[in-house]
Amino acid sequence: MPAVRLSDVAQDAGVSLATASRVLNGSARVPGKAVAEKVEASAARLGYVPNAQAQALARSRSGLIGLVVHDIADPYFATIAREVQQQVFASQSQVLLTQTDREIDTEVRALRSLIAQQVDALVLVGSHRYGNDSDAAISTLLEGFARNGGKVVGMGQSVGVGRTIVPDNAAAAHELATALIVEGHRRFAVVQGIAGIPSAGSRTGGFVAALTEAGIEPELSIEAGLTRDGGYELAEQIEEHLETAAADDAPLCVFAPADVMALGALGELRRRGISVPGQVAVAGFGGVPDGADSHPTLTTIALPLHDMARQAVEWVLEHPVQDEQGGGDEQDGQHENAADDAITEVHVRGDVLLRESTAVAAKA
Repeated sequence: MPAVRLSDVAQDAGVSLATASRVLNGSARVPGKAVAEKVEASAARLGYVPNAQAQALARSRSGLIGLVVHDIADPYFATIAREVQQQVFASQSQVLLTQTDREIDTEVRALRSLIAQQVDALVLVGSHRYGNDSDAAISTLLEGFARNGGKVVGMGQSVGVGRTIVPDNAAAAHELATALIVEGHRRFAVVQGIAGIPSAGSRTGGFVAALTEAGIEPELSIEAGLTRDGGYELAEQIEEHLETAAADDAPLCVFAPADVMALGALGELRRRGISVPGQVAVAGFGGVPDGADSHPTLTTIALPLHDMARQAVEWVLEHPVQDEQGGGDEQDGQHENAADDAITEVHVRGDVLLRESTAVAAKA
């Protein structure tokens, strides 16, 4: 059976080929509502789907946004990805999603594949450092993409190209630690030594700085992965520590620099029969929706994840300044476009949410 052509739709709807094209290819010059509905009905009846490559050629854009995350199973990335998808879809564009598992080779392949798909923009969510040579390879890819008209947005750390949304990790973690001290906590365990993830180091650093200012030294420093499995490892090491530590009625308050890790630790502690928050209190960072549904509910820094995603989409869908009337100073237009493409950072702060997981309670 031969493929349905645009001319077939035009003939069925009783309109010109140009009119059918304007209706189905997203032209700004559309006919009246009745005509548009007639063309769309014919296309649906005949099973006609516009050619995406032809549309991209005609518009000089593909309508595709590449979204790169570390781990879609992490509710932090899932929450951002869902909001990005919803915002982009509302604009009649589409998202191509890929995850990297924080593997340099995977990320490079993902970026090359998305660029080959002629995406209009790339949104990279999450901070990382792979090392000088590896980071340079990613920067080279992104710089070439930007030179060819692509937009780049980072969420978590600057990638050296385009615009970036940067959480104030250290300051927020400092505020969380201070709030926990005011709440009455004096025994603390922290997670540190997470290689290649600057945000985790900044969060732990800010948290420990607040403890130091209050004259408190962490009782325990633990190395574990910034994942749910890392949370399980964290809980295991905490249990071992409690078995050897001097008896104390005050709970040990554990800070995990990501909610997914804190949730993993919280669940594993309960499975091991350790009371939360009676024996061990747990605090995370991120503000994922799952934290409000856990038992007990999770104390955390709630970042404005939805607002961050909406800001990223606003940037990538932003059209460059153009002089459509043909007038004006060409150099001024070039200056405005250059300013629009300049590297820009927007910093966001989170809110301290003190919940059940750190409530000062009698030891169970």
